[in-house]
Amino acid sequence: MAITKSQDLSGADPIGFKMTVRNELPTDVTLWWEAKSGDKRHRVGLVKSHGGEKSFDTFPGHLFSYVHEGEVHFVEAPADAKERFAVLNAREEDIIVRCSTTAKGRKDLERWIDFHVRPKWAPRGAARFLSLVRNKHYNGVAINRVVKNDLTSFGILANPKTRIELSSLPIEDDRNIGIPFVPGMLSFTGSGKNSRTTRVFVVMPNCTDVSSFGKESWETPFGFVGKFNESVVTDWYDGYGDMPPNGNGPDPQKIYAADGYDYLEKEFPKMDYINACIVIREHWSDEL
Repeated sequence: MAITKSQDLSGADPIGFKMTVRNELPTDVTLWWEAKSGDKRHRVGLVKSHGGEKSFDTFPGHLFSYVHEGEVHFVEAPADAKERFAVLNAREEDIIVRCSTTAKGRKDLERWIDFHVRPKWAPRGAARFLSLVRNKHYNGVAINRVVKNDLTSFGILANPKTRIELSSLPIEDDRNIGIPFVPGMLSFTGSGKNSRTTRVFVVMPNCTDVSSFGKESWETPFGFVGKFNESVVTDWYDGYGDMPPNGNGPDPQKIYAADGYDYLEKEFPKMDYINACIVIREHWSDEL
């Protein structure tokens, strides 16, 4: 369906752009354009559940609606045409991802951690993280950088083919809406503008320089660790320290090699790992 600019928009003609919506709800929804004249509604199309996306042409200020569990929800096309991505999540602010991990240098084989993903903070980052979880890409991933009083990073994938493929598929940076970094925040790492792929970091307890986070365009929080002070993060093995040259931890470039996980197993036997991750509400739906 072609969407035209509304006749009641004042001032200069608005510039049209392509907008993408992503449905993070557990059910499919139909998206409608609520035209401003004549009380007309136009069907944009079906948006599949569990991360389905739909792209369409629109203009700033256009209003769209969808129904979830009998309630109507609205999404407005942004005035800033640079921000062209929105997440359909109804009234649910957080999407909880639960991961099983090892701890204490693999002495503990199964500990649990909940990541509260908040799409409104960084919709593209949230969508990429949830996609990686749904496709089981974080299963078996090494917690390869644990720096006490600073950060912990993971996300160099265990599958050699997949880690190379996805490392070449970066997402655009999210607009920084001013969410401050505090211990427990979850964000993607990066190496430049629009460089986020699979690697994420958690700001650790008692971080000595939390103000250093958020200065780069790719550093936008998209979630946080639930019950942070009671979580497993301080039990992830930190004896190797930072990556070279600042510590004795693994070299990320060597992990990206075809035998990268053999390198980890041989040189860093106490390193902890993520066993598996699930999106909680989808796991419960599957169980019903």
